[in-house]
Amino acid sequence: MVRHYWRRRITADLIDAFGAYFAALLFFQLEGFAAAFYLSQHHAAIPAFRSVGLPAAFILGPWTYFALLERSSHGGAQGKIWLNLRVYTTAGEPITLVRATLRHCCRIAGAIAALWPLALSGTKVPSPLHWALLALSIPSAVWLYYRFVDRVSGTQVIPREYAPPPVSG
Repeated sequence: MVRHYWRRRITADLIDAFGAYFAALLFFQLEGFAAAFYLSQHHAAIPAFRSVGLPAAFILGPWTYFALLERSSHGGAQGKIWLNLRVYTTAGEPITLVRATLRHCCRIAGAIAALWPLALSGTKVPSPLHWALLALSIPSAVWLYYRFVDRVSGTQVIPREYAPPPVSG
């Protein structure tokens, strides 16, 4: 059971990563359509849009995907729903938007911990040393993420077929 649980959880997170990426692309396209009308007369604002619009889309898109779907009545994003997993608090209640945002901040921290060798290279084509560091940092970042995400956010991911722990009090 434990082995299949982790296989389901990691597969659900991979499915959710694709969903979050497409949510970010959707936000970027919406920003692009809105900016197309404004930037056609204000050419000086194009660099500001590129420096603000793209990062905002790739921060707000995944946040809306993860935080709002995990907060929903389904208790998980699309990957967790497909694989019959649900996110609860440690008390067995549905998670709040704050806890879902904490879970998403842990995802961002895990991505930074995994991809730091590419930022360290400072070039378009990293050297073999940076690729070797990347190969070492990704498994350790994944381990750290799964080790601490539930502790930091006060949540737990359990299969739907098991009832959450009873709420005491």
